[in-house]
Amino acid sequence: MKKTWMAVIGLVALAVGVSAVQGQQALSGEYKIGVLEPLTGNLAVRGKGHLEGYEIMRDLINEKFGGVMGKKLVFAVGDGPDPTAATSEATRLATREGVKIITGTFSSTLCGAASEAASRQNVIYWETSCVDPRFTRRGLKNVFRTEIDGTGFGWYNIEFIAKHLSHRLGKKPNELRIAYLSEDSSYGQSVTESARQRAKQEFGMQEVAAPEYYTFTTNDLTPIILKLKNANPDILHHIARDQDAILFWRQAREQNFQVKAVVHAGATGYGNPGFGKAFGNDANGPFALLEPGPGLILEKLRPEGQRIERAFRDAVKAKTGSDITGDHQLAGGGLWVLKLVLDAAKTDELEKFRSAVMSLDLPVGSAVNGWGVKFDETGQNSNARVQHYMLQWQNGQLVTVWPEEFTTHRAKWIPLGAWDQRK
Repeated sequence: MKKTWMAVIGLVALAVGVSAVQGQQALSGEYKIGVLEPLTGNLAVRGKGHLEGYEIMRDLINEKFGGVMGKKLVFAVGDGPDPTAATSEATRLATREGVKIITGTFSSTLCGAASEAASRQNVIYWETSCVDPRFTRRGLKNVFRTEIDGTGFGWYNIEFIAKHLSHRLGKKPNELRIAYLSEDSSYGQSVTESARQRAKQEFGMQEVAAPEYYTFTTNDLTPIILKLKNANPDILHHIARDQDAILFWRQAREQNFQVKAVVHAGATGYGNPGFGKAFGNDANGPFALLEPGPGLILEKLRPEGQRIERAFRDAVKAKTGSDITGDHQLAGGGLWVLKLVLDAAKTDELEKFRSAVMSLDLPVGSAVNGWGVKFDETGQNSNARVQHYMLQWQNGQLVTVWPEEFTTHRAKWIPLGAWDQRK
């Protein structure tokens, strides 16, 4: 075990060493993988953001980190706006493009169909974003996920509420009154039910009412908001998609719904930059569990994590003119781990590839986003290794506020207070 661990550390040190010699090293041939994202349809903005993250990390890997297996990494791209299209495109990438690995897909509504199609073609499926817990529970040996799953989101949200919000609100965890609201996909349901279970069983938090689930095509949340007003929760745990987060916030203000804190998880809904664009400073207050945002203290990461994190952030800034986004981080972070696995395996042959995946054992702080890596037999990266951070909307942007040791920012508006006092 010690030899395996030292080999892994050596691999990471080799991969993250940005040397002039390595940067000029000629790559021998090309290695092609499939990238499947929703590039049209309702999820296109997010899918394009993910693709951009993949492309920036791909170019960084090729220019400064020796490619993959000594070869130039190239992409064959597929558009999967819905499960049917995702199935078709995954099949095309495997059969016509001849790829042995497909990565994607941003959404929990797409990853199941895409990965099943890949499995039928004996192709590895490397998911970097979807959080549906069922994804890695189907006994598919070709399926892997670098991102946390929905149960992990729920766990982290309650950790934040119990360890940070409760004392700021002047209450013990078992005195907190929580309302649960969520869109009804597997993403929303898994996060919500995981949070409910931990809140109740471990901390004795009080549910003010049964959870409310709605379709994310709902165009009026006023009836639910009125129920929430009557329930008078301390905290609203709301798992939302993009447009319903905006709709809820607008209608909550119209109904003067007062709550002491709003907690979300994921790069959609309150975690989407579009929420801030819609409201400006009126977005102030909600929390979203995400990859690290402004305020992250890079020096808190391990040296190898600092080097790749700085290089990736600089590459994003150079390419886009803007700071790194959650879409970039999920895609780029997942692709970086895939590079480490391929370099260790030296092949995409499934048995050897899977062995390399299972041998990778990196502590928190070693990779992009401050992630660590330790996959279980289902192909899921350990929730405990996939370090996540609580961000808060402050003055038009999401900034990192927790864990406090990782950030220069601090949470504000606890409790939220009146709508006109959140400036």
